[in-house]
Amino acid sequence: MALAAAVALVLSCGPKAEEAAAQTRPNLVFIMTDDQPKGLKGAMPNVMNRIAGEGMSFPNAYVTESLCCPSRASMLRGEYPHNTGVEANGGPNGGVETFRALGEDQNTVATQLRASGYTTALVGKYINGYDASYTPPGWDYFYGRADPSLPGQKARENDHVIDYTGQPGNWGDRIQNHALDFMNQQAWPGKPPFALFIWTGQPHLTAADYADRYAGLYQNAQLPDKPSYDENVSDKPQWIQNLPPLSSSDMQQLTEWHQNQLRSVTQIDDMVGNVLNSLNANGEMSNTYTVFTTDNGTGMGEHRWWYFHGAKSTPYEEAANVPMFVRGPGIPYGDTSNELVLNQDLAPTFETIAGLTPPSYTDGRNILPAWQGESLLRAAFLNERPVQDASPMPPYQAALSRSKTYVEWQTGEKEYYDRATDPYEDHNAYNPAVPSRLAVRLAALSGCAGLSCQVAEDVPPGLARGNDGRNGERNEAEV
Repeated sequence: MALAAAVALVLSCGPKAEEAAAQTRPNLVFIMTDDQPKGLKGAMPNVMNRIAGEGMSFPNAYVTESLCCPSRASMLRGEYPHNTGVEANGGPNGGVETFRALGEDQNTVATQLRASGYTTALVGKYINGYDASYTPPGWDYFYGRADPSLPGQKARENDHVIDYTGQPGNWGDRIQNHALDFMNQQAWPGKPPFALFIWTGQPHLTAADYADRYAGLYQNAQLPDKPSYDENVSDKPQWIQNLPPLSSSDMQQLTEWHQNQLRSVTQIDDMVGNVLNSLNANGEMSNTYTVFTTDNGTGMGEHRWWYFHGAKSTPYEEAANVPMFVRGPGIPYGDTSNELVLNQDLAPTFETIAGLTPPSYTDGRNILPAWQGESLLRAAFLNERPVQDASPMPPYQAALSRSKTYVEWQTGEKEYYDRATDPYEDHNAYNPAVPSRLAVRLAALSGCAGLSCQVAEDVPPGLARGNDGRNGERNEAEV
């Protein structure tokens, strides 16, 4: 079914709740990449100039589990992974099968927005393990690529499956074309507000899935020079000590992947430019929030950790800290906020923008005030790896503030980093004789749910600073 017919069929089934009033509410465009290291932003002029440069940058944006599927589930539900139950990329504690089996997909930001009168669409990658056999709830228009590890090259467009095996083309172009088709149908004044989620499969780690026209770019690009590539790992957990030192061939492989990543994000950036051009041409730019982020970062050999499926699943900055840029109504022009913002904050923020009250199960919070330059009370948060999977590192729980990281591994090993003085996390400063206040935070965050998560994250009332500027550093006593 063509996109225009698909959307028309859905909308012809009857008016949505309060549709006339809904037309004045802002649109939402949520662009999320896959496994994107923060250091690639130089290859994304549209993102940096037209979203960050005309909106707000969040250098302290993090994910609460540094892995694709748990992060995506958290974004859809607004919960920590230990509450979504999606704690890995595949079963028995992860993947789309767990998300469905637990009934999590029945109540997401998509179902909430759609019920409130938004026309909703997801174009691109959904959740790991998705096989194109069904259309998830909540989407008026759905164009979801099947997991590339499955047979064929399939995508589901609403009620039918397309297999691109043997056909020319590139997934990045397919995703762009379907996103733009949707916008050409819906991004017009007088239409109901829309929420378009564009979730790419690029760049990922090896990042080879870019269109041929980008193949000649970045042939001389080199990996950033970081001291964490050849650090002394004797103070790291045993699983890292067990990793071999990086060889010259390892570095060459990582350099090739880095070049591929630059090509892939250049293609994504061109898509971002076309999406913004469409909003502008259709008169919807000023009434649209545009959010750019990634589902998690990935290591590129730092701390010896690299892997063909992505050096993720750690509390280290390479995996947990992600790019996030936002532009839209009421957002300062070209500003930066140092507030801690999380992937699970996006669902309640979108719901609040839509005039909804986020569900009571929500662990995240509305960060629209931070988008508009105000301060949040959040002083720390939980980054977790609740279960073991095929990767070599054991499960852990970590509490992170804006400048410090405290980790408790299931093995009993512990780490502590002051990132203000040790930004590459080369030197484990954990000292059992000097307990970190983040250890107390971690105990409160472990197993939290709903409002108790916000209480555990926040600055104690007696220690809260006045609202004297969004970029001020909080005292270590607060965390």
